[in-house]
Order: sequence, then structure tokens, then C-alpha cells
Amino acid sequence: MQTEQTDSALPELAEVDEDGFVDCTFKIEHLRSDADHYYFRMSALHQGEVVGLDARLVKRIGPGFDAEMNLLQEHVYGEGLVLSSIGAASDRLIGALAKLYAIEPFDRVAAASESYTLIALQQEDTELETHAVRAKIFGRDQDEAALDEDYCESFFHIDLPNGYVHWNEKDADYREPLLRAWNGPSTARTERDRSSP
Repeated sequence: MQTEQTDSALPELAEVDEDGFVDCTFKIEHLRSDADHYYFRMSALHQGEVVGLDARLVKRIGPGFDAEMNLLQEHVYGEGLVLSSIGAASDRLIGALAKLYAIEPFDRVAAASESYTLIALQQEDTELETHAVRAKIFGRDQDEAALDEDYCESFFHIDLPNGYVHWNEKDADYREPLLRAWNGPSTARTERDRSSP
């Protein structure tokens, strides 16, 4: 069994801004890619313990808006981001978010994965290898029957050149839907793959 070590080079997970929004920062680890996607681990520290998720990110992201700020539908990426549990570190992350969001009690077992629609929030260059990209992600947006209760939005800014991801709140009303999506089974589960993506 792999033992997780506390890494002082990892950022502290969260800051709460002056309006009460929780902004999370993760270090990008184990970055690799294929023709269509980037794969990496998002890692941070919370109360001295490592928390994180694995990510699969669409490799080519076009600007989300034209010169008149009209949405470019061809640059809306369904399943543009998929976040996956890595086991205990992900369980700790979901538990940490529940406390930061002041949502208690909460079953802190992370589901296997969640997919998000992704849109870049900029008109300028979105070449991920050389530029940070400001994006918005939309969870549970494909199921019309679930939109009222399960839909959520947040900001997901990717900075591959510097090796960080910033996952920030958009609205406190989306806290419970975001956590519900990650609320996995409370019974015993099999050990998840903790290897690098």
C-alpha cells in the first residue's frame, strides 16, 4: 500500500475571499497528454494532509466568446473536464469542502468521477501549453430532469505553464449540488487506483 507523504511544496487548499467565497488552489502533478486530452493530478494541503483529484482535460480549448461577447457554441465542451477520485485524498478533499462551505453533516466518501461541461471565459489566446486559461465549468447540466437540484457552476482556471489549477466558487447556491454530486456510497468500497494518471 502506498503511503501518502505531506509535501510542503503543495499549496494550501483554500482561501476565503472578502465576500465569503471559497477559492481553491491545486498544484498540477504527473502531467501527461495524448492527442485529445491532458491528464494530471490536482494536489493541495489541508490541515497538514494531502487532498486532491485526478483530472482529464480536453487538450484544445477555443475562446468561448467572439468580439461581440457572443458565446461560440463550437467551443462549448461537453465532458471537457472529468475529475476522478484517487481514494482517501479525494475523500478528505470533499470533507474539507463541506466544512469550508459550512455544510454539515456530510457523507465524505467521494464518488468515482464527475464530468463537467467547460467553456473558456476569454476571447484571447487559449493555447494551454503557453497561456493560463480562465474557464467556467458546469456540473450535471446534461440531464434536464436534474437541472433544478443538481446543476452547479464554478470557475476553473488552468495554468499549465506555472503548474497550478484554481477552482473557485461562482455562487454559494451551488455548494450543495456540487457536494451532492461527489457524495459516493457510504458502505465499504474497494481500494481505488492511486497510481499516477
